Amino acid sequence: MPNPNKPNKPKSTEDILREMEELSDDETKAESSSGGGALKSLLGFFVKVVPDENEAPPPIKMPAPSTAATPPRSAPRVGPRVGDLVADEPAPKFAPPSTTASAAPTGTDLADKSFEDIYREANLPPSPCSVDELGKLLENPTIANQPMSIKVVAVNLTLSAKGISAEVPIADALRRDRAMDAYQAMLAERVVATNDRNTAKIQQITKEVEEYLKRKQAEMDALKAEIAAVKTQSVEFAIRREVEEKRMADLIAPFLEGKPNPVTVGNTPEPPQSPA
Repeated sequence: MPNPNKPNKPKSTEDILREMEELSDDETKAESSSGGGALKSLLGFFVKVVPDENEAPPPIKMPAPSTAATPPRSAPRVGPRVGDLVADEPAPKFAPPSTTASAAPTGTDLADKSFEDIYREANLPPSPCSVDELGKLLENPTIANQPMSIKVVAVNLTLSAKGISAEVPIADALRRDRAMDAYQAMLAERVVATNDRNTAKIQQITKEVEEYLKRKQAEMDALKAEIAAVKTQSVEFAIRREVEEKRMADLIAPFLEGKPNPVTVGNTPEPPQSPA
């Protein structure tokens, strides 16, 4: 059954705003002499701000003085919270990209991803009036210079003519906000996971480097010890050789009949040259 309050053929936004502007211009001219302004004229398009001439103002009822004690003020009624508009919808979730060397794209900056890509990956449902469309309605040249209160009334009327309430773009904004929050949460979880994984790898590499340095230090110490050992052997043999040479020279000296002793004592032969 069609809604009797909804027009059969809803007017477009431009038609509604054009009618508002024309009516505002006509009423502004008519009320200029009485001190009325564009604000009052535009408001007259939506609500009746002055009574008809035939309408009598309602009588003012004066409250009767009360002798009883003032009853405690009741708590104000609280309507549905704006956040409840999408509370029953599952929260968006984002899976972090693969961190393997073969799958991770080179130079990917997740901080630079466009909001539209984020909304698309979050599988946000299409909206009859998105928050971006709401912004375009507020920026329409017809009401661009009007106070925000007038803009809100004009936009509400435009949405109503299309059978849409202001909760529709508000819900779209909430869905987008939850998508960005979920994407941020994924990035935060990725920081923790990457820190834990890379910290463990750094510790492992550090341990390997320390073990490698120990092995290489041991190899260098062994090479130095070898050099010292051969030097010691050379010096110790030189001492023993000198003693033995002197003993032999003394033994043959009486038989040389004044000739030079051919046994060398204590002279050090030149070391062999290393091949070039």
